[in-house]
Amino acid sequence: MMGYFEDKQRRINEFVARANVVLGNDPLCYTGNFISGQIQRPDLLFVSINPGHSNREDWGDIEARRAQAVVQDFKAVPCKYIADAARGSRYAQRIIDVICLGESDRLNHCAETSFVSYFAAPKESVLQAQLAELPEEMQREHHALTQLDIDRIEPKHIICMGWRAFDRFLAQYGDGQEITIKQLPLMGKMESYYAYTEVAGIPVHGLRHLCTKLTLEMRAQLEQTFLQVWNQIESSPD
Repeated sequence: MMGYFEDKQRRINEFVARANVVLGNDPLCYTGNFISGQIQRPDLLFVSINPGHSNREDWGDIEARRAQAVVQDFKAVPCKYIADAARGSRYAQRIIDVICLGESDRLNHCAETSFVSYFAAPKESVLQAQLAELPEEMQREHHALTQLDIDRIEPKHIICMGWRAFDRFLAQYGDGQEITIKQLPLMGKMESYYAYTEVAGIPVHGLRHLCTKLTLEMRAQLEQTFLQVWNQIESSPD
């Protein structure tokens, strides 16, 4: 009997095949995994709006884009930030340094996914322009297909990567819980660097995007926050 994640992967593959017939020379780019890492009861679930495209310069090269696309059966794979950091990604390394407190092994028990779309693009507006070319019925199908499966994944904590992701996540899944926002000075004005709320009883952390500037004080405060998170996780194992 096909499991939930296997069935979802099958439906994504079928959707991509049908969508790309419609889109022709502007195909969706699906890289083969809608979720990576520990898919059930991860310590942290990192969520973003949609995957970034690995090479913005290649986006206009349709054959290169098609070559990057992957259609495969579902399989559990390590959290993508592990391989990204090994390849030298500064963003992935910052996730390890700031959120995992320098301990990359913690990513072995984390997961990452997207909650608006599983299809890669240089920026969200490019993806939305592609989706707008699909028939309305397929757009509705895409929306239903890419809903975040919180009840299936059962994360201990959810980490929203950037304020746009945090705001969109709460607009889509929030249930009106109070939000705590922390700010510190940056370049002469107060800037938000961390937020906390809960959704369906799960702690949800919003962060200033780790591709952007953090002051030393912001970083120190984030590290202290996640030290408390890890202490709580490690003192309450499943």
